[in-house]
Amino acid sequence: MPKKLILLNAFFKKEFILFRRYLINSLGGMITLYVIFLLLIGGYRGFNALSGVAGDTVESLVVGYVIWLFMLVTYQDVAYTLRTEAQEGTLEQLYMSVHGLGWVMSSKVIAGFFVNLILIAVMLTAALLTTGISLNVDLLSLTPVVVGTLLGSVGIGFAIGGVTLVLKRIDSYTQMVQFLLIALVAVPAQRVAWMRLLPCSYGASLISRIMVGGQNIMELGLSNVAVMYLIGVGHLALGYGVYKACERKAMRAGMLGHY
Repeated sequence: MPKKLILLNAFFKKEFILFRRYLINSLGGMITLYVIFLLLIGGYRGFNALSGVAGDTVESLVVGYVIWLFMLVTYQDVAYTLRTEAQEGTLEQLYMSVHGLGWVMSSKVIAGFFVNLILIAVMLTAALLTTGISLNVDLLSLTPVVVGTLLGSVGIGFAIGGVTLVLKRIDSYTQMVQFLLIALVAVPAQRVAWMRLLPCSYGASLISRIMVGGQNIMELGLSNVAVMYLIGVGHLALGYGVYKACERKAMRAGMLGHY
């Protein structure tokens, strides 16, 4: 087996071992996310009942919540990994890997994607059972669109991770990013052209068209999917560029692996 595939396989094993070994903590996190969803759906229905104001459908709310959750865990996979490695003093060991930091982090993101996919599937099932709605879960159409959407959140993770290398403690700001991700999902990127340039926003609108509107990838238009990927790759490159700039600054200051 090629060495890079061995590394990828090792990350898969690590992710599942950590999930199983700290199962109580993992379940606690899932329960917390489900409670957040209950508060969202309860607040939405309560507001509509009191005000009579027509808003987004419950289906759109569920899809938006699931997209936000996927973006959040993907962003955290990158940013929190870099921060944790720096805190534990093992970040410099990643740089000494024969695979290079780029492939190490790529393997982490790929392995985390499939583990997070299980979490998202569980949360989506719980949301559907709670609300009693149905959505179009077309995996052949959703998979490429979801991957393209998450490129932006990976870019955000790299940017935040890079800033963490320099400033070390920015917890209050990383918490703000969670709310920023909500805004990126909520903006009307389908109707306002310039908003499509925001990270993940255009992809979120395409996912909504599949799951709520019942469209498939051909009905979305391959040109729209291609534009989404161009935007996602651009955000990924920008985020990685920020990380490399912060990395050079941390190296010059001799504090790359120090907390």
